Amino acid sequence: MSTADAAHVDMGGVDPAHFRKTVGNFATGVAVVSCTDEGDPAPHGMTISSFTSISLTPPTILISIKPGRMHKLISKEGWFGVSVLGEDQKGHSQFFAGERGPETPSFATRNRIPTLKDCLAWFECEVTSRIQVHDHTLFVAKVMHCDVIGGAPLLFFSSRYNAVQSSQS
Repeated sequence: MSTADAAHVDMGGVDPAHFRKTVGNFATGVAVVSCTDEGDPAPHGMTISSFTSISLTPPTILISIKPGRMHKLISKEGWFGVSVLGEDQKGHSQFFAGERGPETPSFATRNRIPTLKDCLAWFECEVTSRIQVHDHTLFVAKVMHCDVIGGAPLLFFSSRYNAVQSSQS
């Protein structure tokens, strides 16, 4: 192990800032998780990059969320939506990450849960289990409805938004 590597290791393992920088080199898609709150008709949303498909039979996904408002709502309601963002939706990501702009993104309720009206793909999910991992909860959920709208994805890589570069000229 080099001296530089050793500087990032302590009794608890890897330094969190170094880990974040390193894991940031894995490009991820950007999504918005959404849900409702009984008695409040407005949908609630939060930007996430920790979304993955974990089974095709039955269709199952996983999201990872820290304690907070969205965590409480999903735990209470047992349902959530996921909207996969397109390359032109950086503003949507920033909006639901707390950087409110002048325009509020529009939602559509296709079956049960509101998802973003314009997105690459959407999922409506029912929570089947929760797994506590340190400061996050993994919500495992069965996909009850989903569809593809299409387009190019918004990506997050090395702490920046990116778009897929076409190989065609």
